[in-house]
Amino acid sequence: MKKTFRVLNTLQFLLIVSLFLSVLTGCKKDDGNTPTPTTSSQTDLLVANNWRVSGITTPEGQDINKSRLNLATQILFDLNMQFRNNGTVRALDPKQSNSVINGGTWSLATDNQSIDVDVSGFKGNFPIVQLTKSKLILRQRAPVDGKDADINLVFDAVL
Repeated sequence: MKKTFRVLNTLQFLLIVSLFLSVLTGCKKDDGNTPTPTTSSQTDLLVANNWRVSGITTPEGQDINKSRLNLATQILFDLNMQFRNNGTVRALDPKQSNSVINGGTWSLATDNQSIDVDVSGFKGNFPIVQLTKSKLILRQRAPVDGKDADINLVFDAVL
């Protein structure tokens, strides 16, 4: 009886050890190589939806109250941005049947990690922090409490 008990304990021990080892060896190691976005994949995501600012945050993700921003940045909350395949971008007013109130051009930078925008009042190179089907986050330098600071413009897709 003692011998049977030892064999069962040994088998249980071996089973647990082998299970533990298989979990350890089965985990994929992150080699740090994330796929580089392509121009077509980034473009497809940008033009798939209109975008509306849903929030402004610090680079660390802390919300910045709208009242702390300058008027030019505050206005972004009231507009839908539309990136088009032909390299144009339009600012639409959803309160007036999406009438175009501003426009200009856009293009992806050569590394596909930032976007060059040339629109009156919204011009420059904006690093892309995140771009998915439903979320776009662009980094910008803008006044917060009257002093220039790095901020994240958080856009949600508008259907």
